[in-house]
Amino acid sequence: MAVVSVQHISKVYGHRLNVVNALNDISFEIEPGEFVGIMGPSGAGKTTLLNMIATIDRPTHGRVLIKDQEVTKMREAKLANFRRQYLGFIFQDFNLLNSLTIRENILLPLALDKLSVAVIESRLNKVSRILGISGLLERYPEEVSIGQRQRVACGRAMITNPALLLADEPTGSLDSKAATELLLYLTEINQQEKTTILLVTHDAFTASYCRRILFIKDGQLFAEIVRSGDRQQFFNQIIDMQATIGGGGRYNAVKTDL
Repeated sequence: MAVVSVQHISKVYGHRLNVVNALNDISFEIEPGEFVGIMGPSGAGKTTLLNMIATIDRPTHGRVLIKDQEVTKMREAKLANFRRQYLGFIFQDFNLLNSLTIRENILLPLALDKLSVAVIESRLNKVSRILGISGLLERYPEEVSIGQRQRVACGRAMITNPALLLADEPTGSLDSKAATELLLYLTEINQQEKTTILLVTHDAFTASYCRRILFIKDGQLFAEIVRSGDRQQFFNQIIDMQATIGGGGRYNAVKTDL
């Protein structure tokens, strides 16, 4: 059973003479344990598509199913509970609370769950070990580096054991070293924990860590590539596809060493 099934979704904004077709009849599926990227030129509809899957917005037409449940028709109260149970979010701007310790920030999504202290501590220890932040748990966000904050945000997203981890430009505010570290951690949880990840990015280097890339252009699914060789080969494929659809070029080739 697919973790995500996007079925002929379209999104229209505005009305009458001022209509914008942000998405137009997009369909695809994401299988358990996949690491999928969404790419495309600015304004192509990448974030709009992510928002549909993240249940932040609803399509004008079509359906989105997550874990075989149609989220496009859920009432808001049920949807809020569904997000908490099945989805994890990593945002570009972290969204950490500076008044809470790193431990408290990571555990925040579990606040409404009736879990034993042993289960909570076990999850926290596992997540913090994978992300290399075990020694930071009693600090506050302002006391750690930007790269470490992003790992904390990743830990908060992982702590609920989500069926789907959603990341919107997660490396956008990081330098190349911190970005590489985060992408290695995402790769580790994908491979070792079998976490299903959907990542939106404009950056070829970031996308090269995915196993499959969906390219969006003018609100439509333009192409798809699947990694079959090493990451350098996949990176070159991504760059070539970006050049084809006008969404990048060779800028990212010098961002950092592969």
